[in-house]
Amino acid sequence: MDEIRQCTEALKKALRESDDYKGFAKAKAALEANPELVSRVQHFRSDNFRLQNEERGNLLQDAEQLARESAELRRNPEVNAYLDAELALCRMMQQICKTLTDG
Repeated sequence: MDEIRQCTEALKKALRESDDYKGFAKAKAALEANPELVSRVQHFRSDNFRLQNEERGNLLQDAEQLARESAELRRNPEVNAYLDAELALCRMMQQICKTLTDG
């Protein structure tokens, strides 16, 4: 178990030192300078999660509304950079999980 714990700590360190994580941390800090934007992004992400995970009345209409909201939010460079960096970090984490489960 000690070896697994050591490897896990090494992976955490490598993640924190990766360009994807550093880009995410920088984009997050820039976004957090504007609490209103943070609130809007959190609301958007919450709506997006619900759309993907809950049965709702009019899926097409809700998806279209979410797409409009995304386009509006992404016009802001800080939001766009944050969402892109978050996606890159998530994809890296997904690849790590896939590699672990494929083994």
